[in-house]
Amino acid sequence: MLLKRVGLTLLLLTMLLCADNSLATTPETGFLKRMVTVGDGQRGYRVYLPEDFNPKKKYPVILYLHGSKHWGEDNEGQLEGFGLPAMMRPGGRVTTKLEPKMLSSFIGVFPQSRTETPWSGEMAEYAVKALDQTVAEFKADARRLYVTGFSLGGYGSWYVAAKYPGKFAAIVPIGGNIKIPERFPRPFLEKFIPQDMLALYDAQDPHATFVKRVGKTPVWLFHGEKDEQVPVSDARSTAEALKISGVSVQYTEYKGAGHFIFDKAYTEPGFWKWLLKQRLAK
Repeated sequence: MLLKRVGLTLLLLTMLLCADNSLATTPETGFLKRMVTVGDGQRGYRVYLPEDFNPKKKYPVILYLHGSKHWGEDNEGQLEGFGLPAMMRPGGRVTTKLEPKMLSSFIGVFPQSRTETPWSGEMAEYAVKALDQTVAEFKADARRLYVTGFSLGGYGSWYVAAKYPGKFAAIVPIGGNIKIPERFPRPFLEKFIPQDMLALYDAQDPHATFVKRVGKTPVWLFHGEKDEQVPVSDARSTAEALKISGVSVQYTEYKGAGHFIFDKAYTEPGFWKWLLKQRLAK
């Protein structure tokens, strides 16, 4: 009888230890806070893990670059207002949401640019460091890294893809393209864009120059026909340059739509299926 009790006690202790170990190794999910070294200091970013995250699965990773309304220092603003993260979270102004199936299919990285600072220079390096740190931490699929962004983040998508050619399996700029609007003064550009990258923008045909730098990375461009902030002509020129160079390109232009088309783009039929099948060659 005593042996039975001892055996039962040992069994219960083993089960409790296994349960504790399982809980300890199960990561948090949702929009997690993380830090990465930027220059001489640390800067925060967010990582999205699906609710049903499986540590044994190699997930693709989406790097999302926000627009100018969401820069700052609080590591919160990039998730609010509008854009991809607003479509992933309940509530808020954005009523169009991603389907639960989509929310379970990827890891997301959401850096926040400094106030009044574009996605270039140090901020681009910070975004990619946050991406690399996420891939390492969660053992994600380094062959399926995607960069996307809206408005200022659309421009940033092109910058990051050109700065790190061959890193991404797909590029998805929304309402933001290559040619920098004339409203940005030259001193502003020289302050934030390194000379080697500024030379790409200064080229006689910046669309062709960027496309050549990016290489054969597949691209899906989205733009509104009546965009009042970023000329649709730039998106059309980019799409044409991609076609001429033989890049796999999808171009979706929403007739009569203005600048705020992110909800249309991220729910475009066939988009997620297309994106998640893109991968770098071994």
